[in-house]
Amino acid sequence: MISQSQIEFMQAYGELSALTRRDVTQGMKLVRHKKTAQSMLKKDPVSGNTLLGLLACLEHDIASMHLYHKKAIELAETCFSLVYYAVSLEKSCLWSESARFALLALDYDPSNLKILEAIIQLAPLTGRFSLYKRVLPLWQEASNGAQHPCHCDYQIIVDLLARHGLLEKDLKPLVAAIGDALSETNIILQGFRYDIVTRRHDAPFLHFRFAIPDEFVASYYEDLVDARIASLLCHPRLFDAFSWSVENATVYQLYDCMDRELEDGAETIRIPDPEKMKLIESLIEGVRV
Repeated sequence: MISQSQIEFMQAYGELSALTRRDVTQGMKLVRHKKTAQSMLKKDPVSGNTLLGLLACLEHDIASMHLYHKKAIELAETCFSLVYYAVSLEKSCLWSESARFALLALDYDPSNLKILEAIIQLAPLTGRFSLYKRVLPLWQEASNGAQHPCHCDYQIIVDLLARHGLLEKDLKPLVAAIGDALSETNIILQGFRYDIVTRRHDAPFLHFRFAIPDEFVASYYEDLVDARIASLLCHPRLFDAFSWSVENATVYQLYDCMDRELEDGAETIRIPDPEKMKLIESLIEGVRV
């Protein structure tokens, strides 16, 4: 049964989810939520520490984020305390850790579709597409036999990597390096997807797309990631099989909309909210960091 403190936590979480950046100067904006968390500590220390962990994440204080969440878990290891640690870790681009705690939460509620979907979304970001083999059957069972849209992707991607002479383990260090680079910035990703790109004469490759808010310049974050992976020791053919991009949310939405309409056989392609596309023009005026 959900407690009153957990309801208050969810209300705070709903408001905090609208934030687009993690920032050490965020403290003044979060005063009201910190007071709520301190009040929670007296009646429900698990919810209180969980909220403090999320707030620390949004202040880009990773050490405190770990401290508060682990304290909540020590007080009571529950689906609630585990899953929201996974949320803070995911917001911090610490994807492998996030998946680990989401899997622990899943042990408490194996048919929870939200947790299953979160793990399915996290699996590529850990470089472990093999996670699909564990969670997709559970998702299908919880969905009354329906198959997840990516139910065939694991074998496709294993075969794709094999055509380049690669294994899943060769992909993991590169994806981890991207996450490490982004975790050191203040950005909160607004979306992620991967595409399996086919070519007429060459082997297909895997493309990761990261969406960030429109007010940030995507190329700035791409440069940061490039700098991180420039010295990475990896398989010499890895970049034949893998590419990535950082895109503003409107551009990301545009391509997603176009892809869906093409899949549906549309003769014409509409763009999502033409007025909003004008925001892109302002991105060349400066870089927010």
